[in-house]
Amino acid sequence: MQLLKSQNLFPDLLSMALEAVPIPSNSANSNQYDLYLSLNFNQQWFSLLDGRIKIGLKGGQLKLKLKNSQLDEINPQLDDYFEIITPASETEPTWIFTLKTPISVLVDSLQRVKLGTIKNTTQSPILQATWNVFPADVTLIDAEDLWRHDLSPNKHGVLERTIVFFLCKNQLSSSLSRTQLGFSNLETKEIGEEVNKPKIDFPAQDELKQLIQQIYTANTDEMAELVQLAKLDLKTDLAGANLLATNLSSLELNGVNLEKANLRGADLTDADLSEANLGYVNLSGADLSGAYLENANLSNADLYRASLALANLIGANLSNANLQEANLSNANLSRSILTGTKFGKNSGLSEVMKLNLQQGGAKETISSE
Repeated sequence: MQLLKSQNLFPDLLSMALEAVPIPSNSANSNQYDLYLSLNFNQQWFSLLDGRIKIGLKGGQLKLKLKNSQLDEINPQLDDYFEIITPASETEPTWIFTLKTPISVLVDSLQRVKLGTIKNTTQSPILQATWNVFPADVTLIDAEDLWRHDLSPNKHGVLERTIVFFLCKNQLSSSLSRTQLGFSNLETKEIGEEVNKPKIDFPAQDELKQLIQQIYTANTDEMAELVQLAKLDLKTDLAGANLLATNLSSLELNGVNLEKANLRGADLTDADLSEANLGYVNLSGADLSGAYLENANLSNADLYRASLALANLIGANLSNANLQEANLSNANLSRSILTGTKFGKNSGLSEVMKLNLQQGGAKETISSE
């Protein structure tokens, strides 16, 4: 199979390449190929209003669509990088590979990672791949000349999310990268045309400018009120957000999606986070004293030196979470999932509680006090 089309809209931010390598066989007409993926991540500046912003990615989604071919085998080692979904489709089988990473910003590359083996079923196979990002995948690293930096952490976090949602709607809405493999006998219409970079119109820019001003001058620092001003949803739109040192104390956040968010040093005392998605969240140094975390997903979360004193973690999923040096005084961990959980030097950890953690699958990685 040959490369028919490749386009990276913002190559400084992300570039993707796919390669189909024929598998040697005794037959002169082998129709099986090993499929390899390469990704390069970096950071990029964008002009915005009277200033500019720098963004990076912490993830994204590869959508692989096959026509007249099929994915026979998927590389089992992909579990280290991706969550894999196979939506039902009889005419054009599609696989979705969602990058899973706890890293705040990717400045890295995956070189020739084998996705699997594909087999052509006709003489005119087509393989189309796109890389898409969503607000939870985008991090605002820096902003210049958009607002003064005498902001509270709450306002700063909401302003950053506002910018990210604006970008995802107006500039990053199209696939950041597109690749098509096949054979040169395909008609031009099957190959498709190049996609132009989206342009931001004046009304959209004016609306953003007003939103920034409203949030900046708001007479409140309450997170729920600021999020409402930004026209965002508190329960769904803070996934991936940079909420460093924010104050979310006593907030009703049951069922909230905060996956991959940065909550380092945040105040979450007495917050209701039951049933919340806190997978891959950075909660190092955060204060969750008295927080209600029943049945919350905290898998792969970083809770290093966090306070969980008096926290309710009944039924919480703490698999592969980092609890090293966390304060567990009077925390309720009954029925919690502790497979691969790391703990050590935990204040408030009794010998009985320590034994229960170990029996549940947790691993002591530092000598406990």
